[in-house]
Amino acid sequence: MSETSEKKESKGCAEFKKCLEILHLMLANEASSDEEGYFHEHIGNCMFCFEQYEVEKQIKELLQTKLANRPVPADLAASIRLKVFQSA
Repeated sequence: MSETSEKKESKGCAEFKKCLEILHLMLANEASSDEEGYFHEHIGNCMFCFEQYEVEKQIKELLQTKLANRPVPADLAASIRLKVFQSA
């Protein structure tokens, strides 16, 4: 655990490390239903972990917005295809 995480844990929540692990699983859609249930129940009672969840969720949403699929110009796509087929 990083020094920053240790400081957050000592100031905010005794279960911060566990919650952070579950949070990352949830944001990656890899958490079990039991983990999700535990997490949602916990953040209902722990403002510290709730705030961390909101920050992480907003970061993920921002990244998804900024990294959204954008149309590629047809000539660029054709040029890439040509180079791929030439090198194969």
